[in-house]
Amino acid sequence: MGEPVQRPFDFIRDYLATTYDLDPGELTGGRSFDSLELDSIAQVEMFVTVSDHYRIQLDDSLASGDTTLQETADLVQQALETAGDRQQDTSAIG
Repeated sequence: MGEPVQRPFDFIRDYLATTYDLDPGELTGGRSFDSLELDSIAQVEMFVTVSDHYRIQLDDSLASGDTTLQETADLVQQALETAGDRQQDTSAIG
């Protein structure tokens, strides 16, 4: 059996803490990218990493400096649910 899938918020928090040497305790759901002093390039890099990790497509144009970490995690969760729905739809066809 494979490893359990890490919750989106936890993955985002761990990624940001590791990549940008931030204190994980400071990375709460209400923190925005601006408040963490992360620029748009850092956001895009994070979206690409998250997309690759979860094998989903995220529209990085939905993120802005005032987007919070929880809002980003919610976007990931929505994309995961949408991808799961599509997989169920295609398996029902076959």
